[in-house]
Amino acid sequence: MSLPWVTIVPYRTFGVADQLFVKGRVLRDHPLPPAGAEDSRWKNFYHMLRRLNSHEVPGARVEIAVGSQRWQAVADDEGYFTLGLPLEQPVDPANVWHTVWVELVEPLARNAPVQVAAEVLTPPPSARFAVISDIDDTILQSHAASLLRSFMETFFQNAQTRLPFAGVAALYQALWKGMSSVEMNPIFYVSSSPWNFYDFLVEFLERHRLPAGPMFLHDYGLARLFSTLSHRHKLKPIRWLLETYPTLPFVLIGDSGQRDPELYSAIARDFPHRIAAVFIRDVSRRRRDIVVDSLGEAVLTHGVPMHRVADSAAAAVIAADLGLIPQSAVDVVRRAAIDDGGA
Repeated sequence: MSLPWVTIVPYRTFGVADQLFVKGRVLRDHPLPPAGAEDSRWKNFYHMLRRLNSHEVPGARVEIAVGSQRWQAVADDEGYFTLGLPLEQPVDPANVWHTVWVELVEPLARNAPVQVAAEVLTPPPSARFAVISDIDDTILQSHAASLLRSFMETFFQNAQTRLPFAGVAALYQALWKGMSSVEMNPIFYVSSSPWNFYDFLVEFLERHRLPAGPMFLHDYGLARLFSTLSHRHKLKPIRWLLETYPTLPFVLIGDSGQRDPELYSAIARDFPHRIAAVFIRDVSRRRRDIVVDSLGEAVLTHGVPMHRVADSAAAAVIAADLGLIPQSAVDVVRRAAIDDGGA
């Protein structure tokens, strides 16, 4: 049996020199076109509904290729496939991104051949630290504290019209560049958004010049409802990254609106010698601030500084004091914040 149309959605993933990790999804949906700044609210709403109403291809078989090596993977009931790729020949350590080819084997598709390139990151030897960042209300203004406003932003705006926080792109570029401007410190994005929003988030990062990085999103469903509401699913990828890169210290960035302070403080307690700093963007009210500051005082006893910051410029000042970015980058972030605010 053949299908009229099959799409492979490759997700940006990560790895080490002799083993890469690949993840993607096989769908029966046509890809959505890039968003436009002039798209109507109803067009944006329709596209979001299409993302949520995805049509997966359970049991699809794909072939994965790196150089002359080949592997096969089978998609689960939701169309996802994941596989670790042990390499006979390690990747070039000088390259940050590596290409993995993924091709549909079955079922047959009328739009065959179906082959896509997946991007896999390995931190270069120049990297001094890695960043793990939340997305909603950390870099992307989502207004999660207001269900109505969050719904309107999510469903009636698009990747071209949604707004980042002022100066956040300059701050993340500075962290990526590091003290020497060529460190290429990797940035990983962890979010409670569903995998259905992956294309939107990638387009948003590119539109606002935020560094590309692997994403860890969430698969919604009743069985995962508690994990989604508590955001505890973020702990698994964070621990995975810490174990994958044992020599890299990590900087954790989140916001005070949801559970990032609680989750990050738990990580800081479990891995006190691995966390260089925690930054929490202040998007909540005074009562929540007291809780966040209390958590910060607790993790400081483990030697981990946890800072509640008002904006990107304040975070840049602290990052410079900690030796994560040069002092010259602080003015760059400040100017960018002013420009973004004016825009």
